Amino acid sequence: MYLQRSASRARQREAENARRNRGEIVKALSIGEVSRRELFKWGIFTAGGALAMTNGLSPFAPSKVEAAVPTGAPRSPTFGVQPFTQPLQRLALQTPMPLTPRTRGTEVDLRFPAGSGEPDARRLSWHTDFTATGGTQHVNPLTGRGPMEGRPPGEYFGQQRWREYLPKKAYVMSLGCPPDDTFCFHKDLPHQAENKVWSFGAGRMAEGGAPPLIKVRYGEPVIFRHYNNLPLEEADNGGFGSNSQSTHNHNGHNASTGDGASNAHFFPGQFYDYHWTTTLARADMPTPSVPNVTNAAKRASGPDGKGGLVQVPGDYRELQSTLWFHDHRFFYTAENVYKGHMGMLNYYSGPDRGNEVLSDGVNLRLPSGSLLDWGNIDFDVNLAFSDAVWDQDGQLFFDIFDVQGFVGDQVLVNFAYKPYFEVLPRKYRFRILAAGMARFWRFALVNSANQLVPMKVIATDGNFLPAPVTVTQIDPQGVGERFDVIVDFTGMPVNSKLRLVNLMEHEVGQRPKQTRSVADALSGRVTGDPAVGAALEFRIVSQVASVDVPGVIHRTPTRDLSQVPAKLTDLIPIVEPTRVRVIEFKSGADSPRDPVTGECLPSCPDETIRPEFPYGIRINGEGTYGSVANRVSFLVPKPGEVEHWILRNTAGSWDHPVHLHFEEGRTIDRGATPLSAIERNSRKDVWRLGTNGDVRIQVRFGEYGGAYVMHCHNTAHEDAAMLLRYDILTDPNNPKNSQTHVSVIPTPNPTPDGVTYVTPELLPEGNPFHPDFEPFPSTAPT
Repeated sequence: MYLQRSASRARQREAENARRNRGEIVKALSIGEVSRRELFKWGIFTAGGALAMTNGLSPFAPSKVEAAVPTGAPRSPTFGVQPFTQPLQRLALQTPMPLTPRTRGTEVDLRFPAGSGEPDARRLSWHTDFTATGGTQHVNPLTGRGPMEGRPPGEYFGQQRWREYLPKKAYVMSLGCPPDDTFCFHKDLPHQAENKVWSFGAGRMAEGGAPPLIKVRYGEPVIFRHYNNLPLEEADNGGFGSNSQSTHNHNGHNASTGDGASNAHFFPGQFYDYHWTTTLARADMPTPSVPNVTNAAKRASGPDGKGGLVQVPGDYRELQSTLWFHDHRFFYTAENVYKGHMGMLNYYSGPDRGNEVLSDGVNLRLPSGSLLDWGNIDFDVNLAFSDAVWDQDGQLFFDIFDVQGFVGDQVLVNFAYKPYFEVLPRKYRFRILAAGMARFWRFALVNSANQLVPMKVIATDGNFLPAPVTVTQIDPQGVGERFDVIVDFTGMPVNSKLRLVNLMEHEVGQRPKQTRSVADALSGRVTGDPAVGAALEFRIVSQVASVDVPGVIHRTPTRDLSQVPAKLTDLIPIVEPTRVRVIEFKSGADSPRDPVTGECLPSCPDETIRPEFPYGIRINGEGTYGSVANRVSFLVPKPGEVEHWILRNTAGSWDHPVHLHFEEGRTIDRGATPLSAIERNSRKDVWRLGTNGDVRIQVRFGEYGGAYVMHCHNTAHEDAAMLLRYDILTDPNNPKNSQTHVSVIPTPNPTPDGVTYVTPELLPEGNPFHPDFEPFPSTAPT
């Protein structure tokens, strides 16, 4: 996968030259210096449109130097930097702005603080007002053309249930290029050049450093206002990435307008208001009666900031905890997330208060801290793991020609190279996110004697397990999956060290190869995959500084007051479904390009860069289709109906982490393959299919309507068209619901000059109203 350190200097130079040459091809195409026809004529691309297996272009091409070497890219240089020589950077906690309601005719707008310079947040996009003035007002201030808000106009993209879930706070952030020479993965590694990385910053200025962290609580809806502060010219991207962006709240229960994956990307100079409602799934359904459960009604709640609770409608078994947000610009997700468009979200509730000492019969008192009423993170730590590659100059590199799955050779934690983290001898909660592109991880914790240290898994994908599961190795973790674990450092001597070790080896990006032993992983014998081994070091110390209240010092406690209760939540039962769908993840799909114009909806990479889109999804044994934003693969006709889905991977040489937007599913089984102890009774939004694997899940959709997606979260597969759109219809008999979304809505088609709409196509195999629809297809196992 990567050249060994022992490869000759000639082979290293050869592979690096191939990488640079591919980058030059991309640059020349992007600025029109060369055409695809010319590249084909010169033999740089094959008749099928793929990059030619030519020495000097492909790192996998045979060479006169070392023709037998099967690996491709050279290893990323570390410039003498050793692992575990920089402290872990905590995620950058964001501060919200308060919002004040004000009436404008029949609308309720939200005013930002005086002097902020921010336009009001509105139910309908400012694009609506731009259109009404003939494009003379509310114009993009950077370009002088198009609307200032990228959210599409009119009721289709009006914020659903706006007054009911009226935002009280706003997080105003921008995505852009950090100031010159301010970002590096380690202080002794080269600083990243302009537009090699993009990062979020507060307000309208991008900053360098760690990804952001946003803390929200049930009962307090928020606006996430995202400014696109990226370069105006698409070619000014440092070699990869799109300057049009879209932010997905993974996996918030939000209307499609705020989901970030409804083909509503936006452009430099614009902002987009995402309405994050903190709604419990199925809030409109009657609160279920759960036998032998005390304080059931109080559990569906959020902290009020004064030691009490704010009740919210819905089922407490639907509460979530650890989420994240990232780019979801179709066809460019891998590049944009890899460059830095990502952050984490902690959701707080009555049971998951983030206060380990408050005892009210509802709060679970999980490790967190107690200086704040809610949301303490002194002992509740977000860990975002990703893998990266940099070239021989130390600059971040991405191979846009790779559609199988790009995996890096260097490990980052919170966007920093292999850090260490100081902990007290007490219990900690770690929220572990797999935030890479294609890599599967498998973590184990070992002490200085290389002995396994147990961990208690309490949540998967932000959903509590019914009870903690004690393991010495966490399950394989695909892109987008989260595991919340408790580690008890109590009794460990000060100055002792532990390491979190990745045991999952990759040989190619399309699937993991195997789980290695701890001895192998720590020995350095896994030469083919440099990311196997220790990724993060824990150091036991006697005091640490508080991040919740700066200036406070925490010392070794005489008594750890946090708890890990034997019961965390209750199960949502498996019931008979209204219908079954078989959803297969396959190769050999039709192209998303229009057969006449060659264009994609949305716009996709030049044919020279992405000559084909080999992946797709098949519903109920019918056609295999690649992603088209204007194609509805299936329809959810009525809120509250229970469906069972069989997620199927028919390829023995592939693995897919499959992500469902908007909703979680109860894991039922893996056919004849036993579920792991962590999977059993789990609720998730990402499922690892395994080679030739099936996973059966139960889903039930709720309050909001519109267009959502389901896809493989190997972002290279996703960007090569392994994604489908599904639409949810709202209940016309419920006056709270959007009456606009009782039917399938048109597809937005964004441009810098504004958004138009296109009439979508609905596939019959996914439409329960179609006479040929099979509610229990023959392709489903009995």
